[in-house]
Amino acid sequence: MQRQKVAVVTLGDSRREFYRKREHIALAEVEKVKEAFGGKYELFMPQVVFDAEEGQAVADEIRRRGIGAVILHVPIWATPSLAFRIAYGTRYPVLLLGNLQRDTSSLVTLLAVAGMLDQTGKTCLRVSGDYQDPEIQKKVDVFVKGIYVAEGVRRSSFGMVGGRSIGIGTTVADPSQWQSQFGIEFDHCDQYEIVYRAGELDGERVERHLKWVKEQVPDIRYGGGFTEDALRRQVQSYLALKDMAAEKKYDFMGVKCQQDMSDHFVLQCLGVALLNNCFDADGVKDPIPTSCECDCDGALTMRILSLCAQGAPSCLLDIKFFDGDSKEFVLANCGSVAPYFADPDDPEGCMKKIALMPHIFGEAGGSAIQMIAKPGKVTVARLYRSKGKYVLGCFEGTTKMYPLEKLKETTYCYPHAFVEAEADYNGFYQKINSNHLHMVYGSYAKVLEQFCRIVGIEYICFNQ
Repeated sequence: MQRQKVAVVTLGDSRREFYRKREHIALAEVEKVKEAFGGKYELFMPQVVFDAEEGQAVADEIRRRGIGAVILHVPIWATPSLAFRIAYGTRYPVLLLGNLQRDTSSLVTLLAVAGMLDQTGKTCLRVSGDYQDPEIQKKVDVFVKGIYVAEGVRRSSFGMVGGRSIGIGTTVADPSQWQSQFGIEFDHCDQYEIVYRAGELDGERVERHLKWVKEQVPDIRYGGGFTEDALRRQVQSYLALKDMAAEKKYDFMGVKCQQDMSDHFVLQCLGVALLNNCFDADGVKDPIPTSCECDCDGALTMRILSLCAQGAPSCLLDIKFFDGDSKEFVLANCGSVAPYFADPDDPEGCMKKIALMPHIFGEAGGSAIQMIAKPGKVTVARLYRSKGKYVLGCFEGTTKMYPLEKLKETTYCYPHAFVEAEADYNGFYQKINSNHLHMVYGSYAKVLEQFCRIVGIEYICFNQ
């Protein structure tokens, strides 16, 4: 796993003679920073900055190296104005890191720097204490991950394949708003590209992936519109979408499917699920967060969650039911749940824990994927709009396992996640502006909060 780049810049005193008297304290604190964070991040730690020209040179080097996360380290008294050019050398907030030793004047400097930056409009986070303290480590980690997510989103390209599906207005986004708010490149292509690409694929490649699906999935139940020919078209659709993403440099996608593809070519469920997966017949691969029903804000939420989890799969689910008494969300959707969710601990073998079976709709035929998300800690989120402005709502919880018979209460052939959460269920009901939610394994509510601060949108955590 690639370590995230972090710049740690130690500020000095423009009165160099005075600084030298206490330099031993500063250097000892620098070593503590290396010990605390050197194993977690790829650190860039330039020489101590003593004047504005050196500060500008450091800021230029940070930009040249493409580092978004900048920590200003104040181990002893430093000249506050030295922070200015470094802080404004990045588009993101900066973190001020100091100690609480009474003889260092670190706190004095940190407050002076924080006040100066805040009054000029530069956001900064104040963190003081023992660098090895788990709480200090957590605060720094949330800061770094939040910037990593914001920068990852800003460098993203989205592929909108098709358009609005079955009249769901919350799935449509404004490309200009995305570009101005998040910095995302927004592209569009027609679904017919899937059809003609499917027809041009190398036959041996198709057969190899089809064979892999058949060998990996122990329970394939043909029937009705789900035939072997339909399964082949689903595999062809997957390969066509995979090729489109590679050629057009899409980092995340949305596929309309209904009703054009579902009624006239093949259901896109398997292809979208495999795009979201981290394994296919070619071996390990990077998931491409992809929403069904061309849910643009849903796909963006999936991209954000995947970045939070450093590339792990995310998914799209319908809100089938939730109940504050049982403290449970019942989430299920046919299209965007990677087989990975059946067993995130065994990404290569997770296909053996799903079933392919006839879908409940789609005149063109094809399979749905049946499974239940494996128990584990999860973060559930949705990026949505209220009066035209973006809001990110989320909660953390734990997925639960049930017998497969439980799925007959909703839609038997769909992938499900049963999420137990201590949440404000009524508040969620009143505020959530979508029928879709998105999920990733891990606890990332604080990282999402930091991301929202960075991009300037409202954040709501529904956990109580």
